[in-house]
Amino acid sequence: MARKDRYIGIFFLFLMVFGLYFSSTASNGFCLGDYILNQLGLKAWQNNEEKLGLRYTFFYALILVIIGWKGATKYLKDSHPVIIKKLPWIFLGLLIFVVPATTELAKNTYYSLQQGVNAIEYDAKSSNCYVDLEEEGQWVAGTIVLTNHSSKVISLYVKLVDRKYFTEDVVLKDEQNEFVFKIHPKEKTFWHYKFSISEGKTKIQSGKLIGPAIELMEINSFR
Repeated sequence: MARKDRYIGIFFLFLMVFGLYFSSTASNGFCLGDYILNQLGLKAWQNNEEKLGLRYTFFYALILVIIGWKGATKYLKDSHPVIIKKLPWIFLGLLIFVVPATTELAKNTYYSLQQGVNAIEYDAKSSNCYVDLEEEGQWVAGTIVLTNHSSKVISLYVKLVDRKYFTEDVVLKDEQNEFVFKIHPKEKTFWHYKFSISEGKTKIQSGKLIGPAIELMEINSFR
């Protein structure tokens, strides 16, 4: 019975640690909890499209931490009383030092296990999009930052899918009118784009977007 309690207690201890990782956010904005909730068809944010309002991921993480803490305390108090006594300090150490330091590693591991464009990391915080009205027409320009975590060269194109600023999906092109580009294995690339569009495709005359909503498409899926 004591061994069974020990295993159950260790499970709850890991559940508490998982709860900390669940809401932890990497440098590019990637959050494991957000991804899991979205894959399950659940909202991670009150306004899921713009990531505004209440962040439900935090509350799910809090529930996991509380359940893990209470379970570990219940099942390990007899077999590992020292751990339970130091549990608050262990929790703070994980929260302040360990989880932030290893979140980037967890993010990189996640992407490296994916295939195709799913292995491409989009750094929204470092990406931008400018819309500018000039005499010769309306221009869209900016930079998209992507990292290929796979071991293969990936050819793709990028679509702007932000309905707040554009009336339809817009395929990004560079100044040579090329829309397809390759990312080599383990490469981080800053792709600069610039092209003109008709005014009817945008909802603004000029402005700047940080981290525009995009969709990565494999080249063989272009329509």
